[in-house]
Amino acid sequence: MIHPAPLDSFSAPVQKALAAPGPLRMMAARGMAPLPPPTLVSVVYLTQFDADESLASAAKATFAKLPPPVLDAALSTADLHAAVLDALAIAVTHRRDVDERIVKHPAAASETIVTIARRADEPLCELIATNEQRLLSHKEIIEALYLNDRLRMSTADRLCELAARNGIELDIPGFADIAKSLENALIPEPGEESPVDEMFRTAIEEAEALGDTHDGDLFERDELGEVKSLKGSFEKVAKRIADMTISEKIRVAMLGSASQRRLLACSPVRSIAEAAIKSPRLQPDEVQKLAMLPEANEEVLRSISRRGDWLKSSRTRFYLARNPKTPQNIAIAQLGHLSEFDLKALEKARTVPFQVRNIAKQILDKRTEKRSTNK
Repeated sequence: MIHPAPLDSFSAPVQKALAAPGPLRMMAARGMAPLPPPTLVSVVYLTQFDADESLASAAKATFAKLPPPVLDAALSTADLHAAVLDALAIAVTHRRDVDERIVKHPAAASETIVTIARRADEPLCELIATNEQRLLSHKEIIEALYLNDRLRMSTADRLCELAARNGIELDIPGFADIAKSLENALIPEPGEESPVDEMFRTAIEEAEALGDTHDGDLFERDELGEVKSLKGSFEKVAKRIADMTISEKIRVAMLGSASQRRLLACSPVRSIAEAAIKSPRLQPDEVQKLAMLPEANEEVLRSISRRGDWLKSSRTRFYLARNPKTPQNIAIAQLGHLSEFDLKALEKARTVPFQVRNIAKQILDKRTEKRSTNK
């Protein structure tokens, strides 16, 4: 939402208060003017954008810490401006009850609900998820709820099914597969908790408690690098994932731990692996670990190769070139960016396809020849 909202969209009392002499305006900016709460809160909101820096600064400090009686009385009125509600959702983050009252307010804009949906606790997520008309008119609310790990898994499924049934495509990796998997599923009614909700929470908590391995590899390997087994502590994590539906796996890939993402990046199901590499929680160091993973789904490696910011790391380029699963055209495209040390390592690596090793050797030979010519 664009702030400030136009002055002429506010009531006459608000406009009149803003036209008052300087001393009275400063009183209002400090929340001390004798005005009805809705008018006072609106005046403080607008004064934050005043050209007079002293007024604007005072108003900003007041708006973030409005006295509870004033704020509560203002939220009790139905005609509070949508822009004021939006600004309150951004500035007043320390009161959960304020979020709930804004969600219930008839003037609250959909963009404001998105802001709150991203941080809402479970009961507030459930409240937001009951307004199907609003959800269908502004799909970004569903997307924000989906990425909030406090939203019940069963509710996430219900919202995805609702969107699909109404012909709405959500910007969620693997949404088509999620929708298909839910076509004949038994989904709880709004407010009804399902056993899957506790299972989903437990899976996330257990994996987070384990953390990650020192070298980032979840697998025990033989001398040739082939997988022998999962490292003991991660067998339970893998077992829980194996028992999940496609919808649950995609959401764990988006919201789970680094170890869960790494396991799911190896899924043969493209949409699941894609969710792992598109997770908003993915950290830069994870990208390198995924690039070196021979079991990674090819789509994960392709996704890494498309991100210029990730390819700024020569290590990421090296691991892509060395990974036998990387498509050869992508592996070869990395070679010109690598050091001679890395090229020599690739040339000697028996697991790297012959064509990649051969071109690495050609680049090395050309660099050697160029140095000799320049002497």
